[in-house]
Amino acid sequence: MSGDTDLAAIGALIGDRVRSAILLCLLDGGATSASDLARAAEASPSLTSAHLKRLREGGLVEVATAGRQRLYRLASVEVAEMLETMQLLAPPTPVTSLRGANSKRRLRRARMCYDHLAGVLGVAVTDALVGRDALHAETLALGDEAERVLAELDVSLAALGSASRPVVRACMDWTERRPHVSGGVGAAVADVLLDRRWVVRRTGSRGLDVTADGAAGLEDWLGIRLTDRAEWQESA
Repeated sequence: MSGDTDLAAIGALIGDRVRSAILLCLLDGGATSASDLARAAEASPSLTSAHLKRLREGGLVEVATAGRQRLYRLASVEVAEMLETMQLLAPPTPVTSLRGANSKRRLRRARMCYDHLAGVLGVAVTDALVGRDALHAETLALGDEAERVLAELDVSLAALGSASRPVVRACMDWTERRPHVSGGVGAAVADVLLDRRWVVRRTGSRGLDVTADGAAGLEDWLGIRLTDRAEWQESA
């Protein structure tokens, strides 16, 4: 259709199993080497390099140089949110091993969605912020108590307001089928939890573990009680 967007071009980029595996690996918001992406996608280095070139040309991935290494990451938060939304529509991958089942369970429990929290934990934090009137229930817009509640976590709402990105957005969670908070607020909350080691990244995954300090801190700050603390602390 003349004057419309070329949605098929994006579909062609994502509709390859190696490229989609690369993109999902980068959903943790980090910068990753081509060799690590090749292992994650179970592809040869040369094939991975060719796919990364296409993803860069398509505007979905960007690359930066760190010393002698080239590190790849998603081009923007919009790319991450597109991928998260598409996962709502995609069929689940078959689970054929106990290791795969455990990985899937951990990913649902707590993970990074680019730069903010997702999964059961991300939705729980969002619900608790709504409960404390920091966010509005329907839209996740800032509530009357947002400044005070976020200040308890040393998050400055004024500083977030001066940034170029939206202060708060709703991002649909593909495992929980409900929105979690993203935007500046979502990223700032995730940063604090990571800096304080309330949550820690799982090696080779965008999954997160909640530490003992994190379980206590989340309960003190937002009243979130983890139903089985040991289940959230497998690598703490």
